[in-house]
Amino acid sequence: MSQHFVRLHCARISAEVIVQLGWDRPLSEFYMVVFAAKEKDGFNDDHPVYSNLNDDDSIGKELDYYKRVARQIGCEIPDVMWRAAYQDREFNVVNKIVHYSKDGNVLEAC
Repeated sequence: MSQHFVRLHCARISAEVIVQLGWDRPLSEFYMVVFAAKEKDGFNDDHPVYSNLNDDDSIGKELDYYKRVARQIGCEIPDVMWRAAYQDREFNVVNKIVHYSKDGNVLEAC
C-alpha cells in the first residue's frame, strides 16, 4: 500500500485534518482517509472525518471520485498527491510513505 499524507485545513468542516491517500495493492484500488488532526503531529484514527472503508460507493472507484469527496468536505489536496497515487497504481507500489506540505512539497519520503 502506498501512503501519501498531507496536513491541511478543510474549510467546510472548519478543522485541521490529515489526509491519507494512496494505492492499495492487495485490493487493487485507490483509497482515501481523512482524519481530524490533533494539536501536535498526531491524528484521531478512532473516528475519521471520511474513510473509503465506510463508503460503499467508493469500491473500485478512480481518483476522480475521491477528488469529489475532498471538494465536498472542503479539502484542497495538492495535485502532486493525486499524480503520485496514479503513478503508484501504474507501478503497483507497496511500502511507500510520503509526507507533503499543504503546498505540495515533499517533506519526508520513506
